[in-house]
Amino acid sequence: MPSVHFLNNVSLFANLSTTELEPLAERLVSRRYQAGEPIFAQNSPGNSLYIVKSGRVEIVLNDPQGHTQTLAEFGPGQAFGEFGLLDGLPRSAGAVARERSELLTLSRPEFFMYLEQYPSVAIKLLVLLSRRLRFAMQRGESDEIAEQETPQTRLAQLLVELADRYGRAEEVGLRLPLRLTRGEIAGLLGCPRAQAEAALRTLQDEGVLTMHGRQITLHDLEKLRARVSR
Repeated sequence: MPSVHFLNNVSLFANLSTTELEPLAERLVSRRYQAGEPIFAQNSPGNSLYIVKSGRVEIVLNDPQGHTQTLAEFGPGQAFGEFGLLDGLPRSAGAVARERSELLTLSRPEFFMYLEQYPSVAIKLLVLLSRRLRFAMQRGESDEIAEQETPQTRLAQLLVELADRYGRAEEVGLRLPLRLTRGEIAGLLGCPRAQAEAALRTLQDEGVLTMHGRQITLHDLEKLRARVSR
């Protein structure tokens, strides 16, 4: 059974409490894959969430001409397949282990039985996925560009967009009225919580922002814009 600490570092679950994570961990099943082994095929039923515990997984798309395109890559602490978990629709792409990997899987029936016991989790996940989708649509960037971005760059992009939309000028800087937890920020960035927290620390050390609890204040918006444009 995976540790609660490990699950808390998965962006999708980073905002859940220990009480909510412990029974979730009991429902996860560990599976191992060899390098090159398919995890699921394009157009197969979407009925499970996958979390990378170790190794590396690529999401691939096959076109009618037989060409294969890599859409995304996932490493330890990252999850994929969450939309199939929610809607059960066929997979829009396939997944392949690019090296020996261990994945944690959560089936759709187990997930919905879990939500029956902890309905508040459903609200947290819906809010997180909605914000993540909104952020992705606002960015309007290609997968190729997104793959090249670091968590620091994605965080800077997120903060710039939140500042332009919601920022309130105060004497000490630009305050963001949205009270986001570190877990929610990790979810919006689509990276492990540890990477999101490291990105926040970097920007705090540079004097770009301060974060007290859920309150974020930006002190150098132009520096953030410059980081995004690089």
